[in-house]
Amino acid sequence: MLRQVLLVMSVCCALLVPKPGAAGEAVPTQVMVRAIAKDAKIIGTKVGGVRVTIRDAASGKVLAQGMAQGKTGDTKLIMVEPHAHGASLYDTPGAAGYLATLMLSEPTVVEVIAEGPLGHPQSTQRASKTLLLLPGRDVLGDGVVLEIHGFTVEILEPAAAGRLRRGEELTVRARVTMT
Repeated sequence: MLRQVLLVMSVCCALLVPKPGAAGEAVPTQVMVRAIAKDAKIIGTKVGGVRVTIRDAASGKVLAQGMAQGKTGDTKLIMVEPHAHGASLYDTPGAAGYLATLMLSEPTVVEVIAEGPLGHPQSTQRASKTLLLLPGRDVLGDGVVLEIHGFTVEILEPAAAGRLRRGEELTVRARVTMT
């Protein structure tokens, strides 16, 4: 039992030790962020992309901000095939994401925020996740995956400039898709 505890403690300590560099020296740390729709694919450029913000959780300071843009990912891999534990789902060529490079000098708890889809302001939602980043320990591949719930609703008919009269019949057509 003691042997197992010591093994776990040594592994934890190894994870907390930053990559080589002078004490207190900031080292580049890459973080990939992807936003997905609930039970669906990656939110991509076609619907306006997603705004990503990474903040220091303690101070609120913005460490990085940008747009996750690109394609919605591999439909067969994400939506059809069974998922193996630990297998990459979203890290495919052209898949939407935002790659941030943070300069970290110490382990830092961050809040990662995604807001989108930006092409449909009436449907914009926000998701966030808090995690510990270690200097020089990149978070790549699928990266930090944030799930945004909701639907994108596009009114197709009636036209926005149309006028209605009381008692007049109205036809409404809309396109509703998962965000």
